[in-house]
This record gives sequence, C-alpha cells and structure tokens, in this order.
Amino acid sequence: MHVDVGRPLISVCMAAYNGADFILDQIASILSELEASDELIVVDDCSTDGTPEIVEAIGDSRIRLIRAEQNRGYVKTFEAALKEAKNDVIFLSDQDDIWMPGRVAVMLDALGNNIMVVSNCEHFGAEPSTFQEIRVRSEQSSMRVRNCVGIIVGYRLHWGCAMAFRKRLLEVVLPFPRYMRESHDQYLALAANVLGSVCYLENDTIWHRLHSSNLTPQRVRSPSRILKARLAFLGELGVLIARSTRARGRERILPDAEYSPLSDGITIVVSCFNPPFSLVSRVERWSATIGPVIAVDDGSDRVDAYFWQLLRDAGAEVVTLERNSGIAAALNAGIRTAIETEDPEWILTMDQDSDLSDDYVSAALGAFDGSGDAPVGLLCSGSQNGYVVPLVRSVSGIAESFDPMQSGTMIRRDVISDIGLFREDFFIDAVDSEYTARARQAGWYALAVPGADLVHALGEARPMTLFGRRLTWFGKPLSVYEHQPFRVYFMTRNSLLLARTYFAKQPRWVVRRLVTEFESHVIRFVFGPARAKNLVAVIYGIRDAMLNRTGPISSRLRKRL
Repeated sequence: MHVDVGRPLISVCMAAYNGADFILDQIASILSELEASDELIVVDDCSTDGTPEIVEAIGDSRIRLIRAEQNRGYVKTFEAALKEAKNDVIFLSDQDDIWMPGRVAVMLDALGNNIMVVSNCEHFGAEPSTFQEIRVRSEQSSMRVRNCVGIIVGYRLHWGCAMAFRKRLLEVVLPFPRYMRESHDQYLALAANVLGSVCYLENDTIWHRLHSSNLTPQRVRSPSRILKARLAFLGELGVLIARSTRARGRERILPDAEYSPLSDGITIVVSCFNPPFSLVSRVERWSATIGPVIAVDDGSDRVDAYFWQLLRDAGAEVVTLERNSGIAAALNAGIRTAIETEDPEWILTMDQDSDLSDDYVSAALGAFDGSGDAPVGLLCSGSQNGYVVPLVRSVSGIAESFDPMQSGTMIRRDVISDIGLFREDFFIDAVDSEYTARARQAGWYALAVPGADLVHALGEARPMTLFGRRLTWFGKPLSVYEHQPFRVYFMTRNSLLLARTYFAKQPRWVVRRLVTEFESHVIRFVFGPARAKNLVAVIYGIRDAMLNRTGPISSRLRKRL
C-alpha cells in the first residue's frame, strides 16, 4: 500500500440503506484510494437486505460500520456519519457509485487551501436527465453570491458524492437544521460559498450510477414541493450566515465544536403575526445556543401550516391563538406555557423581527451576577442596532434602561410572580413600557447590559424631506421611520393611559417619555407620509385615552385609517 507522508488523513462518510446490489463495488473502489490511517465510516439506516452484513464481511480495519437504531432518512444518516469523522479531510460517498482511480490525489490537489472542492461526475447505468447533466465550471469558484443564488433557485447543482471538504467546515454546518429533509449536499455547498472558500473542479472523478432507486429526483417535481425546497434553502442560508459570522468573530473555524445552550434556566418566548421566513433560522440558532423556544402564533392569516412545521423542526414549541389578540396576549400565552413546561429562571421575550448579538445572553447573565444584592428583575439590551439606549441612574448606581423594549428583555421569574404578566388591554404599543414602569414601582430594576446589542427592525425608513429636498445631518442623509396609522393610534392612546397611571409616583419618567413621544409625532407630521390619517389616529387616540378605553382598535376606525 502506497503511503504519502505529506497527504492529510481522510474520512469517507457513507450513508447506506438497502444497498446490497452495489455497495461491495463502491467500497472496493474507495478502499483502493485510501491509506492505512484513513477511515471509511458506513452508517446503515436499518437496511433490510443484508447490507450491513455485506459491509461487515469485508473485514477491513479502515471500515467503521455503525448501525442506526431506527430508520431516519439519508440526511440524518449523513449527519450521523459526519459526526463520527476523525480525520482532516472528509469525502462524502453514496453506496452505489464507483470512484475513479486517482480520485483522492486529484481532489486533494484541487482543494489546496480551500474549505471545499466539488468535481463533476460521469453518469452510467441509464440516460441522464437534463437536471443530471448540470456541471460545475472552474470559473464559478469565485462567484460566491451567484453560487448561493443558483443553489437556492435550483440551477447550480452540487453532487455530494463529488465533493470533499476540510473537517473544520463541520463547526458551521453541524448540527443540520432540524427542518432539513433533503439536499444535504446543497446545504454543504451553501456553507462553503458563504465562507467564500470553494474550488470547482471540472474533472470527472467518480462514476455516478443511475438506477430506479436513486434518491435524486428523476423528474421535475410539483411546484409546491419546489417552493418548499427553496424556502428551506433560504432558512438554511440564514443559519449558515449566522454561524459563519460567529466563527469569523473567533478568527478561525474551530473543529468539533458542539452547540449547547448557555443555561438551562432560560426560555425564549417570541410573538408571531405573519412572521418572516428568516425567523426559522433564528429559532434554530436560539434553541441550540440559548435554550427552549416557544413561538406564539397570534392569529396569523398569511402563513401556512408548512411554516409552523418548519419552526417546530427548528426547535420551537408552537402555541396557536385562534384570533389576533395583540402582542401582550401572545407573550402571556408563551410565558404561561414556558412556566408550565420548562420552569425557567428567566423568560427572554423576543419580537419576530429581532435578533441578538452573539454574546448577548452571556453578557446579560454576567451583568446580573455583578449586580450584587440589588433587586435586578429585568436584563435589557444596552444598545439597539449599535446605538446605546437612553439610561436613568438608580440610587444604587445601577445603570437602568429608560424605556426598554420587551424584545431582548430577560424577565426574572420572581418578577412575574410579583407583578404578574403583560397588560393585555394595551394590545400592542407601550406594553413593554407599562411592564417596566410596573416593575419599577414594585422595586425592581431594569438593568441595561453593556455589550448586549439588539438587532431590531425599526419600521420602514423613508427619506426625510422638506419642500421636496432631502435633509442631511453633517452630510448624512436623514430618514423617518414610518408606522401605519393604526399603530399611531395605539402609541397615542396607550402613552396617555400610561401617563395617567404612573405620573403620581414616577413623574420625571412619565414627562420624559411624553416628550419623546411628542418629538416622534412632530417628525411624523412634518416629514412623514399619510399625515391626514395620522392626525385622525392621534385625535382618536387622545379621545379614547380620555374615555379610558382600552383593547383592540375598533373595526370602523381601523378601516378608516
């Protein structure tokens, strides 16, 4: 057996299921390419035709046979094989192909300093379809964005059996997203392109067998299945971008990293109303790195059951409200579920369009530990979208957040036991402000955590103009954030109700908040759109506050706005 001293060690990962007809030829072609310290990992997915016995009878010490306890499909089987890989470079392998002689040397040479190399393959056994005749080209190696788009759309095909990659890629790709049911090879190719380190090799390095039992689709699928696959790819892309960003932040891609929750005492509750698809990737990451996630569907009417199943597969428990009941009711439903099922020490509430900086939770817990005996009940973002939040100083010297958003706020279980849940009759706006004011009045502090940055969508930004001219500040174009008029109604009404409730004991905070709201209204009326409807919203908001009316907006007024 030839031994190349300078060559990296190789792990070949094979998923097997009822492959008795062809697996012997495939393994023979692989073993002829491997050296003594290489390994072939075969994970058998509960075959019923004697496949594992055939593999076991080969008797080669380089083969590691793993028998799955239950049939889980080829994606989970490949994932299990990848988790077992020990060596520096990983090759994927189907059970029914044949490796061309010299394949390993050609692939390693092309791999160079890249994360991944993808070659072409020569099909045999049947006439290839147009889909199967798609080939990679060397000039595509630098087309990072085009490659990602091509994978998502479906015109840039990557054969898993024709790829090899460095083991450190596993830190980004494992664990596979829970909702991933197919196309693990396209997911891996997405990862390499997100990292900007892939080489496309035009050589054929494998004979790819075509037969009636191929898992790759032989014909065009239905439009609904194609759409679901593309949506899944978008979610996977979000997962990979987030993971690769964390990896780059550590200045290297660490091998063998496992994702584990930071604490078993945190449960995330996220309120959802027609949520964006990007929420799937965030839930997958939150559940893997922070703790259990409970997503509350607040009567969504434009999201189908498939999305909620993806969210469940990403690790969330989904609670469904029959009708739109407002963010407070949605959060309360999630908190009740969290307390019943998880019994957490902290509830982390999130909006569907928010995200957390990588060290958000660890920074928050560290700040809490450093607060001594102070009655800290809420841990809040110290900055939003990179801008430091306004603060107030407490008598104990703790930097308190002036008016923290509920999104990104960690609420101590003791606070919930003391003051209860969110005020549901506020419905939407100022729900978080009211809760913070109530907690403060009960003696709890809302600690603004330095280094904990909340990434939050502020609404639709429009250019700030005056008499048709774009306004700037020291050369920087200014924007005004637009809210729908019905939201302006809630902002107005609830702010006044809040002022009436807490002015006696928190006058400075109330006045400061009213001034902030007034400034927002001025900007909205001078520079924003829909001025007439916003004026109507403000007038009715003032009227209903004076009449002490709460709850959802009337259908008649909403239609008018």
